Amino acid sequence: MKNKYFKHSALVALAVLSLASCKKDKVEDEVIAPYDVPKTYNFTDAKYASSTARVKMWAELTGYTTTGSSGAVSLDATKANNLWNNSNNPFTDATLNTSGVNIAGKITDGTTFKAIVDNLVTASQSLAAVGSDGTAGYVNRTATTKVAVDGKGFEYQQGIAKGLMGSLLLKQAIDLLANVKTDATIELQKQHFDEAFGYLNVPVDYDPTVDYTKLATGDPKKPLAWGGYLWERGKGIKAGEVIFNAFLTGRAAIGAKDVKVRDAQIQIILDKWEQLAAAAALEYVTSPTTGDVGLGVWPGAKFHALSEAWGFISTFKYRPATSKLTAANYTKLNEIINTSFYTLLNAPGYPKLVEAQGILKATYGL
Repeated sequence: MKNKYFKHSALVALAVLSLASCKKDKVEDEVIAPYDVPKTYNFTDAKYASSTARVKMWAELTGYTTTGSSGAVSLDATKANNLWNNSNNPFTDATLNTSGVNIAGKITDGTTFKAIVDNLVTASQSLAAVGSDGTAGYVNRTATTKVAVDGKGFEYQQGIAKGLMGSLLLKQAIDLLANVKTDATIELQKQHFDEAFGYLNVPVDYDPTVDYTKLATGDPKKPLAWGGYLWERGKGIKAGEVIFNAFLTGRAAIGAKDVKVRDAQIQIILDKWEQLAAAAALEYVTSPTTGDVGLGVWPGAKFHALSEAWGFISTFKYRPATSKLTAANYTKLNEIINTSFYTLLNAPGYPKLVEAQGILKATYGL
């Protein structure tokens, strides 16, 4: 069943004053007709190819950097630069090469994150280097697999993957949704809202009860980046259901010129998306402290989790002004996650990580 929305907004009566008389204009009601909220994002004029392209570029870049992080191959600096800038046809998906967009042109704090890419490229030139406290190199994630880390145990590849989810994908979505509220035309509102939806990266007929992570890599319905995390870390907070329904309702409201409902849905998207990032961060600052058998005895497994936490906590830098996270707690989370992972993991009882857990739980109701 489709939902219908109704809205009545009173126009302000204007008092017309003159020397001869005082007359009050008639107060009229501008009526917004009932409108349907569809079950799929199949709006006929929806366009979000540019944001979808950037998500796919994120996937190819992170896929390429994974090969170097695992010690499988040495990365090529030119290849990495081309993926970053979309130059010299670097993508296996040929449509990305001619898309006219890239990562470099939209990422916030690009210098910071490109430096992490460059550091991984450099590290991958020494595949036999052994990492230890204070020394960059490769450490075991399992008995048979390795990851490249810096002297603090920070895994470059996860900093790239999760960091770009915030500094590129979510930051762009937040900015686009802010634009919707000030766009002068309905066409621009639709355009920016659609592009924000593209950064979520879910199919138009997304079903929050389906575990899309089980789909094969390359399946056009398999969500990437944040779309995958709707299930992986967002199932318990109903992130997929809430965010997707808010995108459907908000887009329908734009078409109906229902500003109140439009803005309410934008706020729902922002709040739940940020909570999703917090849920992911909480998982990754918690699992290394619980004796999780999945992490085993290998330091690389715990470093991997903490590096993911670093990426998601970095996302909070781009949080909207309405965020529940205070500046003081944001600073504290950053101080904790930028501490050497060797120090965090060697501390009896993991006090700093437990403190981070408490901040995330209290702030975001997790």
